[in-house]
This record gives sequence, structure tokens and C-alpha cells, in this order.
Amino acid sequence: MKEIIKISTLFYSPTSFDKEPKNKATLTHYFILLGLTTGLRFGELVGLTREDFDFKKETLNINKTWGYHKDAPEGFGETKNKQSIRKISVDKETLKLFKDFFNKTEVHEDNEHRLVFFNDPNTKYKVISNTYVNRVLREILKELDIEPIITIHGLRHTHASLLIYKKDISINYISERLGHGDVTTTHRRYSHVIRELREKDEKRSKEVISCLFKKTSQSFDKDE
Repeated sequence: MKEIIKISTLFYSPTSFDKEPKNKATLTHYFILLGLTTGLRFGELVGLTREDFDFKKETLNINKTWGYHKDAPEGFGETKNKQSIRKISVDKETLKLFKDFFNKTEVHEDNEHRLVFFNDPNTKYKVISNTYVNRVLREILKELDIEPIITIHGLRHTHASLLIYKKDISINYISERLGHGDVTTTHRRYSHVIRELREKDEKRSKEVISCLFKKTSQSFDKDE
């Protein structure tokens, strides 16, 4: 949990998006931020267009991917499964950053699809690369003294784990938000987190019962 807060602070603090070259936000920083706050897969992130952001309803539309490696189709492609076609809510802070970003940056003349993470028209895939994103993320994690070093896909797991730890959020909702084929997939992939919470629940339940016995015993002592 502390690691997540550290990463979030890097993006939301005033010095993170100032004019100093060292802290200047790049396209890659926005990519990492959105990966952390939405839990999208890499292909879903690079497949986003500006029109997928609904700033009024505070949602993000995920209905396609973009080919970013040799085994993927060129250009737009289908989502991993039909459940991956979804709309998810996005926090106000992230939306504000992207709204400001869109307002201050023009769409490249070669970016016909208005891809958010369009990077270079002279490269094969046109969009930001997985390798480079992971390199920048690694530098960020080292700067914040966060271990272990994770990849951009690891941020998806971080996002999911954060939601699971917030026990008032249902596992069904988390499964839908992640675009899993079914809730069983979510249970299987995050069984270690769920198991950890269950162990805490067991400990807490013992404490509650013990407290009940103590109160009962105190009541009997008063009666005597």
C-alpha cells in the first residue's frame, strides 16, 4: 500500500509536472499513471483514442487494442475477450491531468486515429513501446526506493491488489473492471492477496470473540 501511495505522489505533486527538465512529464509518465489508476492491459492502453475519455461522465471506454508486438495484428485489434469490452470509472485527478494534457498538445498530423499514446510515425508500431515504458518505470521505482522492481503489467496487478485490500469493493466489480473472462480468473490470479486478507479476518474474528467473553466475564463479576 505504501508503494502505491509513493508512485501516486510522484504524479500528483506540483513538482512532478513543472517546467524543470528532470521532472517534466513525458508521454511515458502519463502512460504509467493511467496504467496505475485503471489497471488496463498494455494493448488496451496503447489502443486508447482521445474520444475514449468521457470527462463529463468520468469514464474511460475500452473496446479495442493496438498491435505493439510481432504476434499482434497491425493497427487496431480485438480485446482479449468480450468481457474486456467495458467502461470504467476514472478518478477526478487522473482525468484532470489528461484533460490538461489534451488541451496543451496537438494531435500529430500522422496520427489519423487520434491515439493517445501515438509516439513516432516512423516506427513500426507508431505507439510508445513496452520496452521503453518499463525502462522509465524502473527508473521511477529506483528513485522512490520501491522494491521489487515491477513492469508496466505489474502495475495492473498493483491496481487490482489495492482494490481487493479495500474490502468494501466486491470481487465481482474488480473482475469486471479488469476485464477478466469471469470472476474465477480474478480469484485464481489474486488468491495470495485474498488468502492474506482471510488470515487477517481469522485473527480479527478471534479478537472479537475474546472481547465478547471478557465483557461477559466482567458483567458476571458485577452481578456477584
